[in-house]
Amino acid sequence: MRILQTAACAAVFTVSAFAQQAATPPASKPAAPATQQGAAEPAIKPPANPITPAQIKEMQELTGASTTKKRIVANAIQFYRSQFPPYIPQDVIDDLEKSLQNADLESHAAEIYPKYLSTEDAAKVIDFYKSPAGQHLVTAQPYMMTEMQRSAVQIAQQTAKDVIERHKPEIEAAQQKYMQQQQQQKPTLNTPQSQPQR
Repeated sequence: MRILQTAACAAVFTVSAFAQQAATPPASKPAAPATQQGAAEPAIKPPANPITPAQIKEMQELTGASTTKKRIVANAIQFYRSQFPPYIPQDVIDDLEKSLQNADLESHAAEIYPKYLSTEDAAKVIDFYKSPAGQHLVTAQPYMMTEMQRSAVQIAQQTAKDVIERHKPEIEAAQQKYMQQQQQQKPTLNTPQSQPQR
């Protein structure tokens, strides 16, 4: 059943990673363009009057992009610490943490935002984030996303358990067949009998 547990963990980790990505406010999302991941870009016509660098900067400030970046870096470091083998020197971990903190996530916004947002869109978004409702969303969003992430992981775990339970006889038969095949392929300790001489 170890294979099943591994598959379930992989599914949960994928959901968790997706939830963390979804938790990132729009101002700091451009760190991973879709084209770099091999996915096709959405069919959105570039605006005639693209968002300006000043508007991008203001949106990032209003949405707390720097705070979000710190949270992402802290989560990444915590994950890497849990995955590194115990012999990894501390200075390597310290270097990784410092390098992640200094990584330039913001510069991607200058390349990506103008492809999708116009100056008019940006002005309305900025007005919203300046409003009490917008600022309340900025404050509440990290907590909402944390709860959504936890909920997504729980749902993924339960779904994986349900699927595995539904296919339990099939999985156990496949596992037994696999173990038998592995056993047959093991070298035997018996000395092969010599052929009778003629």
